[in-house]
Parts: sequence; C-alpha cells; structure tokens
Amino acid sequence: MRWSNEMFYILLLNSFAGAIVYGFWIIAKNGMAKKKKLKYVYPMLGIVEAFFIFPVMFVYLKVSTHVPGSHGSYYGALFLRTPFIYTVQCVIAGIWILGVIFNLGNYIKEYWKFKNILKKSFAYELPADVCSEISQELEMKRKVTLYQNYAVTSPIVVGWWNKKIIFPVQDYEERELVTILYHELVHIRQHILEMKKIGIFLKLIFWCNPMMNSLLRNIDEWGEIACDRYVCYETAYPYTVKEYYTVAVDGLEQSHIWMPQMVTGFKKKSNFKRRLLQMKNYRKEKEMKFVGGVALSLVLCVLSTTTTFAAAEGFKAGYEKVFDDTKVMVEEKAVEYEEAVEYEESFDMEKYKDYEIVESRNTSNIRANDVGQIKGETGKGMIQASSIYVKKDQSINIVVSVTPSDKTVRVGIVDSNNKIRFVYGKGTITHEFAISASDYYKPVVINDATSTISVNGSYYIN
Repeated sequence: MRWSNEMFYILLLNSFAGAIVYGFWIIAKNGMAKKKKLKYVYPMLGIVEAFFIFPVMFVYLKVSTHVPGSHGSYYGALFLRTPFIYTVQCVIAGIWILGVIFNLGNYIKEYWKFKNILKKSFAYELPADVCSEISQELEMKRKVTLYQNYAVTSPIVVGWWNKKIIFPVQDYEERELVTILYHELVHIRQHILEMKKIGIFLKLIFWCNPMMNSLLRNIDEWGEIACDRYVCYETAYPYTVKEYYTVAVDGLEQSHIWMPQMVTGFKKKSNFKRRLLQMKNYRKEKEMKFVGGVALSLVLCVLSTTTTFAAAEGFKAGYEKVFDDTKVMVEEKAVEYEEAVEYEESFDMEKYKDYEIVESRNTSNIRANDVGQIKGETGKGMIQASSIYVKKDQSINIVVSVTPSDKTVRVGIVDSNNKIRFVYGKGTITHEFAISASDYYKPVVINDATSTISVNGSYYIN
C-alpha cells in the first residue's frame, strides 16, 4: 500500500474513532456534571484527543485482517482500490486538503495579527512579589513573566515554552490581582493551553468532522471550569468563591477584544454563564475520589476501544462490499470490450535491461489457498514477487489493482525455463493461469510505458 493511501485511511479512521470517543465523553460529562463530580471531566478530554491522534482503528484493521502464515503481509480486499474507489478517494482527499489549507491560512493570519498586537506589550511591575509567592505555592518550576498591553482588555495567557500573562493597562485592587494571578498560573500549571493547542491542531486536520467545533468549545469551557474549581478548592486562595467570580464579572463587559483560539482568558464572555452554573452548589467533599476517577477513565477507554473495533468491522464489511461491487463492474466491462487473451514468449532479461526491477518479496513457501502479495511502484519497469512452487493441474490466480487505472500493464508468471505467460489489462486485473507442469513460477507485473504506476494486489495457488 502506498504511504499516501495509508495516510488517507489513517486520517479517515481516526476521525471516526475520535467522534465515537467524544460521544461517550459527552454522555459521561452530562452525568458527572449533573452530580457535581467535576474534577475528572476535563482530564478525560485527553482520552478523546488521543483517539483522534493515534491510529487505533487503522491498526486494528491491519492486525485483524492480516492473513496468518509465512507468506508475508496480506489484508484481503481491504484498502485495495478499484477505479471507482480511487476516484472517490481522490475527490475526498482533494476537498480535505483544500479545507486544511484554507483553515491553516486563516489561522496563520490570526496568529500574525495577534503577534503584532503582543509586540506592543511592556513589562508589568507588581507592587509586591505576589506572583512569586503564588508560583511557589503551586510548585511551578518555570518563571512566568508579566506584561501589560493597551490593546488587551482582559488578562490572557500566551506562549509556547515560556509562558506570559498579559494584563490590560489599568490599576488593580489586591483582591483582583491575586484572583487573576491564581487563575492564570493554575492554567499554566495544569497545561490547559497545551491541550487547547492540540485541539486547535486537530480541528485544522479534521475540519470536516462536524464534532470538532463542539470539541474545541468543551476544551475551552471545561479548561476554565477546571481552573475555577482548582483555585477555589485546592489552593490557599484567600477569598471566597463569590469574590472569585465577582472579580470576573466586574470586567466581563469590557472583554470585547478579538482573541485568537490559542490563548486562554479569565473573563471570556462566551462560556462564563455555564461556568457559574457548573460551580453552583459544588461541594469538594462530595467529589469523586482518585480511584473513582481512574476507574471511570479506564471504563471510557475500554468502552471506546471496543466500540471502535466494532465500528472498524463495519467499515471493513462496507469497504469489501464496495470493492466487490465496483470490481464486478470493471470485470464485466473487460469481458464486454476486451477479452483477456493469454500470451506466451521467452523471457530474456536482456530485453528488460533498461527496465527498473522492483522486488515485492514474499517467502516461496506458499501452498494451496495461501495468499501472497505483489505490490510496488515503478515507471518503465517490472514488479516481481518471489518464486513459488506450483504442481501440475493447479493454477495461479492473480488479482492486482493498477493506479492510475487507465494505464495498461502486463500481468503474468515466469517459469524456471524463462518462459513468460501474461495478459494485458488496466485498472483491476484478475486472471487464472493454469499450470501444466510442476515448476517454480514467479508472478510479475510489467509496465512498458514510462509513466509511473502503483500496483497493489495478491496471488494464490488454487
């Protein structure tokens, strides 16, 4: 399988798997929020992001459809392409890539616009070393620098490796300053910004997945709730919960500046009401214990994995159905317009000295009903598999898919006496070579043209 073909299916299947896990997370989130068990809602979003990143469904299909034996890797019809599948794949990939480029362009434009705003920031000198004291309490090892900016109307955290807190240019009461520093430093300590950046990256890649906007909103909202809960109930924050939210409310209506998605803001209007509702009547003593949080995360992982595997089986069945249906269309067309005539001639390597030789190695120990694989990419050249021993009155069945589908190639077998039997074909080619003498035979695909082709197929002894 070509790397581009594999990458297409990895992204497609990751999008399916991530959506499945996100659905389970929403169910878990609704139940936990109703019972005011908020501590582990946000960390479990990391599991959702992991299923979007790691090719769980793709690896499962590769492993589960692998044909056992010593003949090499073969995955049945899965991921093989007929002309119809190739066309659909090209259309989807083209739209997908255009969407990624468009969204990436908008993101870069936003990023540079915001970066130019940040260039006008200047150091913020606190009257007392409040930031250092809170950092020590939170056991933060990296120093966080503070800045002010006239264009910023709400405190925000920015930065990749070295984090910065940007304040509006205004005078703060001690209560306001302490509250804001606690919130933003907890943001940094809990790596809220990193998880959000991963979410933005996933949205750029999986932009066509309708769940991505919802996922990013939940990452943003529950990251803020996680910080609210931690500041009010896990730190030595010297004020009450009511005073904590009063600080945010006091400046909420001023927070109208455009803010890109890669920053976090204490006074963001978009989710403030929901944050208040989630924290209403919250009691730390009724929170889920660590063991319960780990157990719930494991349940989410197991349930998501098994459902993903089941969905993979459904995808496999659907793919094989489409492959069989469109393969029949190609075969019927071939019978109608071009009869597969078998040719035989001497196989003199001198005639092929300017041909590229591509080895598609399988062990020669292939027996009846075992399956070998022949695949590769070449311009003017020959793709050849390992020699296999076939007895008299048996046959060698070869099925290959050629891309581009309009390129004509020769598909055949070479015996130990350097005789080649072959047929011409293009697209999906299927042929059975009857064997009249026991011998070693080498399956080959020959491209006599100079344009590059990709071959993916299989052969077996019948």
